[in-house]
Amino acid sequence: MNNLKPCKLMILCWGFSIHARRRAQLFIDDPGFEVTVVSTYDYAFENAENILLGAATNTVEAGTSTASLKNNYVNLIPAAVRAFLKSLLNLLGIPFELAKMHRDLKQLRKVVADSEPDVILLQTFTYPCVLAYWLPSELPMAVTFWNGDLTYFAKWTGLEILLKKQLVVHGLKRVNAITVNSQTAFDAGVGLGADPNKMTLVRYPGADLNRFKPRDKQTAKTRLDITARYVILCPRGLGNFFNSDVIVEAAVKAIKRFPDTIVLFISGVGGNEEWQRHLQMADRLGIAVNMRWDGHIAWEDMPWYYSAADVMVSVKTADSCPNCMLESMACGTPVVMSDTSQNREWIDDGVNGFLCSPRDPEIIGERIEKILVNPENLVAEFNRICLDKVQKDADSEVNIACIKNLIANLSATSK
Repeated sequence: MNNLKPCKLMILCWGFSIHARRRAQLFIDDPGFEVTVVSTYDYAFENAENILLGAATNTVEAGTSTASLKNNYVNLIPAAVRAFLKSLLNLLGIPFELAKMHRDLKQLRKVVADSEPDVILLQTFTYPCVLAYWLPSELPMAVTFWNGDLTYFAKWTGLEILLKKQLVVHGLKRVNAITVNSQTAFDAGVGLGADPNKMTLVRYPGADLNRFKPRDKQTAKTRLDITARYVILCPRGLGNFFNSDVIVEAAVKAIKRFPDTIVLFISGVGGNEEWQRHLQMADRLGIAVNMRWDGHIAWEDMPWYYSAADVMVSVKTADSCPNCMLESMACGTPVVMSDTSQNREWIDDGVNGFLCSPRDPEIIGERIEKILVNPENLVAEFNRICLDKVQKDADSEVNIACIKNLIANLSATSK
């Protein structure tokens, strides 16, 4: 940034999100920006003003116990009754959500009036980012979102189930700049009425190639106290949306052939109670001793996990441009991914990784086993192609500069 006066940037995001944390930190660390972070999660960023909306929290796993209690009894209720109750609760929740939105919007407007930002950067089109639609129209605004905003509509609460698509369509017209991380999202945005001239395809933040790079496997395993010969890494989280139960079932095939194998889960989402359910499943399958869970891991420590792994598996039902895939590729760790249009932009099945149906444990297990067997230097060829692709299109240094220039240009229009 060459501006004499820093760009006053307000970042509006939800939490907890490791991606929001990293994206905000990139601007906070740059003296060319003066950052205010407004969120429903207490990120407690240093060198930034932190504003908490409503019932903000700094507990990553908030609500876990409630979810567990609900799961203990929900199956006692007939399915038709459950569906009716869910619809009723959604309807009853609308007045509460409207009141919450009014309260948070009032607070947000005051923050904007006090801080006078040059630009607002929205993490996604989900709550509370949608509150920005009711801010002054002359305030430049950018959104950087994942495919979920466009290609499958997140359903967190009753009000969003009813209005999500309408909010996204309005947001595409309201903002001044849009960044997407896949061609799929770009096409979906245009299909929903976005001006293609507003849209930029950039893998933000991409893979930090200075941090994520091939490392000595034994050094990484020693650092993480791993003694097993093979490591199957699952870094996305626990729960149905991640198909983590399918991964457990799929691992049986590889473990039968290579008993000295661990399945290592990291929880972006899902806590100890979810892990206990996975352990019970693994016990029924006879592989409980091969399971390991490291909970929440700092992003800065992730290169050691990728380097220690023999294969990274992520078979999320619907996906964006997952950073775990890019970072795995950069570290020289072969990947088994769900077969989505976004992932096909990076992985050519059988050429530089594998793509599978996310609910097919038999095929997923076969692909994991094939990587561990490594016929005719399969992994070496995968790595050669993957490293070339991430260096060409996913270098965070290049992509971050693109985003910062975009924000700087918007800032110039507000002065």
